[in-house]
Amino acid sequence: MRKPLFKTLYKWHVYAGLFVAVHFAIFAVSGLVLLFKHEILGEPPAAEFTAVPEDMAARYAQALNSLQLRFPNDRPLALYPDDNSPSRLTARFGIDGATQLRGARKLSWDLANGAEITDTEKPATGFFEWVLRLHRELLLGSNGKIYVGLIGLAYVFMLLSGFVIYGNFMRNRPFGELRKARLPKLIDLHKFVGVVSFGWGLIVGLSGALLAFNGVLIKLFQFQSLRHLGERYRDFSAQGRSLAPIENIMTTALTAKKDWIVTYVSFPGTEFGIPGHFLVLINGTTPLTQRLSELLVINAETAKLTEIRELPFYLKAALLSEPLHFGDYGGIFLKILWAVFTLLSLAVVLFGVTSYFMKRRAHRSPAVVTSTLPPRLHKITTPLERYAAPVLLAMISMVAMVCALLSTGLWAKIFAALLLIPLAVLLIRGRTE
Repeated sequence: MRKPLFKTLYKWHVYAGLFVAVHFAIFAVSGLVLLFKHEILGEPPAAEFTAVPEDMAARYAQALNSLQLRFPNDRPLALYPDDNSPSRLTARFGIDGATQLRGARKLSWDLANGAEITDTEKPATGFFEWVLRLHRELLLGSNGKIYVGLIGLAYVFMLLSGFVIYGNFMRNRPFGELRKARLPKLIDLHKFVGVVSFGWGLIVGLSGALLAFNGVLIKLFQFQSLRHLGERYRDFSAQGRSLAPIENIMTTALTAKKDWIVTYVSFPGTEFGIPGHFLVLINGTTPLTQRLSELLVINAETAKLTEIRELPFYLKAALLSEPLHFGDYGGIFLKILWAVFTLLSLAVVLFGVTSYFMKRRAHRSPAVVTSTLPPRLHKITTPLERYAAPVLLAMISMVAMVCALLSTGLWAKIFAALLLIPLAVLLIRGRTE
């Protein structure tokens, strides 16, 4: 790389690293707490809740009708089951006919028992909600999510620029070499641990940025897809017409595609709705389709399915980003590996910041030894030689993470175990010369 361009890239790598450092420490610690939330609370895995479509449709109807009797002046806006507890249904009602979700009444219903859930939040659960808000938005609300997204992009830039810089510093030096003197060894650790954890960090950083910008992506979806649907069906209106029973709407949704389940119901003419039609998100039950949603458009008067639409690519990416970011899809084994890579990535950041300030101190104190290079006995000159091992390790990590997400049973465990390879390389190849 040409020297001026390299200097510029290196300078911005340092700036991005200093900006990310403190934030990353917060994200790493809070992320580890969230990763082991169920183990800390001692909660068993959520029991599956399934029923035949006709029975499930009747349960939804019972929930909506019972809750609406309590608040007859409110307008139903949305129904959706809880991700962690499928038998828990959440209903959102617009107070006095409001159509916006912001400020809407939020109620819960137990589909299994057919009763409203009125329990208050437990203190422990409240603590984890606070940690989630800290991790997701730094307790700054919707603007905080945008800020977190920018931090995520800075982290991704730091990873990519560091990966490029690595090769320039490793000319004529073997992969994994650590020099003896304290400062050079710290610098070498920063580079070596960084390239070993590069693939994991890149996916987690990109997925975290996508999750942070999901509010913007939903607004884009509203402006593009929902606006287009609204214009297509602008001649339909539920006003003055009788709506089909919600049980009929749910039966249509639950039978539209075999073995798919309802994950969100939006009512006609609301913030996330269109005139005269229900919008229903459904998810499959395979490792891939359970992460991706399809949109059903159901006529609110006849309860007939009008069309099935796929979500735009950016919303699909955001949906796949959540499990890839949090690493909670492969059991305790994958969680432990996720925790190890989180700590390694935190160490990379700390090594980088510490070596930066040590070098500044060394420049002000000429007596401090800043480098002790070993004899250049290894002739490693081509980019292919310098980048072969880091690229291979990155590919192994990314393939392991994605394939473990899309697999089940033994295959999921096998793919997750591939993450042990970079860790083994870290232990075997890291050596002092």
